[in-house]
Amino acid sequence: MSTPDQEMPLAVLLFHAAMQRRMSLADFAANLHLSVATLRSYLFEAGKRSRIRNKTVEQMAKVLHMSPDEVRERAELLPCGGQTFSEWLKQQMQGRFTRARLCAETKISDSAMKNYLNGHTTPDPDNAMKLAEVLGADPLEMARLIVATELSQRGVTLPPPPPTTVAAEVSPAPAQPVEAKVSASAPVSEAPATPPADGLNAEAIITAYSEQRLLNLWRRLHPQGRRATLTYIASLLAEELL
Repeated sequence: MSTPDQEMPLAVLLFHAAMQRRMSLADFAANLHLSVATLRSYLFEAGKRSRIRNKTVEQMAKVLHMSPDEVRERAELLPCGGQTFSEWLKQQMQGRFTRARLCAETKISDSAMKNYLNGHTTPDPDNAMKLAEVLGADPLEMARLIVATELSQRGVTLPPPPPTTVAAEVSPAPAQPVEAKVSASAPVSEAPATPPADGLNAEAIITAYSEQRLLNLWRRLHPQGRRATLTYIASLLAEELL
């Protein structure tokens, strides 16, 4: 689940604004009348940068459609930590994209994509927007992931994710034992008695689809839908263990 816009720090909002304009950091810095090094310091060197000049604050306020006072307040905030961008990207690609196919659809070079996946670099805003569109991801959440990853790599201690975000970042791996239970050959009595959140009858779903088809359908869901499904399954498992 994404952090609400009202809680996002200035660095994330600036990166997101550049994504929306499909600009590189260099082009976005020029748009703000800054050097790219100065802009990167505002984005990725929280706690180390000097006070933002009033003229720069006013320019940022204009770009972000907020008051100068709010820009100064947001400049004091940090994004929450948690999953790195490379981990998130691998999870989004699993069962959906090979590296070659993702490069072809986003028109991002293979060398750049390899660096993203290995955690060596993060994308500039223009490439980040291409990834968000092809993967069907929330651009604001992607901006948060990139800024948080860059800050962590520079030794900045980030606040922990809120409880809802922790639940949302559950890895698909623990779901494997559950998938084994949702088998076409499994007795209907083993299916959860509580209907899924969308109101469909669990017995009807198990009857209609094989285990593999269920897994394929789950992978086609929007990331938020997949996370909500995993959270729901985790709660069912917790009830069974009591």
